[in-house]
Amino acid sequence: MLPVTKYHGCGNDFIILREEDAVGYDLNTLIPAVCDRHTGLGADGLILVRVRPLTMLFYNCDGSRAPMCGNGIRCFAKFCLDEGIIDAKQFDIETLAGIKTVTITSRDPFFAQVAMGQADFSPEAVGVSQSGPVLDFPVSVEGKTVLVDSFFMSTVHTVWFVENPEDPETQRIAGLICESPLYREKTNVNMARVLDRRTLLMRTWERGVGMTLACGTGACAAALDAYRRGYCENEVEILLPKGRLAIQIDRDGGVWMSGPAERIIKGAYEI
Repeated sequence: MLPVTKYHGCGNDFIILREEDAVGYDLNTLIPAVCDRHTGLGADGLILVRVRPLTMLFYNCDGSRAPMCGNGIRCFAKFCLDEGIIDAKQFDIETLAGIKTVTITSRDPFFAQVAMGQADFSPEAVGVSQSGPVLDFPVSVEGKTVLVDSFFMSTVHTVWFVENPEDPETQRIAGLICESPLYREKTNVNMARVLDRRTLLMRTWERGVGMTLACGTGACAAALDAYRRGYCENEVEILLPKGRLAIQIDRDGGVWMSGPAERIIKGAYEI
């Protein structure tokens, strides 16, 4: 029996367990099995908690590793509080995308702010073969050209401003952009619509997952790109199907994300 918990942040859900509890298991087999929504617990990803130093090891539901997850790191923080691993208002978490500082702004209901850092606009960070930033980047999809902006915001993100992020055809095309051979390691695709200068509507096709209810790093990317283009202010709300995230952008281009996290399952998974 494997001790597990399940958390969600705005509908983006994760299985979380301590790293030592996963010792001896083949993660390539375990993660897709436990994340399967029909025969497992069901989740967008799995997070392992390393206590010393406090580290988030994040995996997509297909078992692939990802540098970081914005909703996942808030769920990670709440897990650490719930399990007594930490008891502080502010603490650092190591990730493959660097150290992220989390500030707990409310314990009940849980709400946290995460310093997400700055974006990297270099083509090397995005994983494409071109010189200069990957902005207004032409991606060929079924014979048509789609212009997108791609950069690294704790992981590789592509922002696509559309009329309706909820449109199934738009979402299908986002999946094709994600799989485009132009991106060496694929890309997350954030379909965004600017509702006003302080509000964006967004849906995300997540690499290794597909359509997801929320993406924290994607919300940061969409807000930053909209601000860069002059579409919005430096403080915006990102509307998602099951919640909203608050994004702030400082003068140096640093991005701050605030949002909730909630535990929904605690028990044991039978292998």
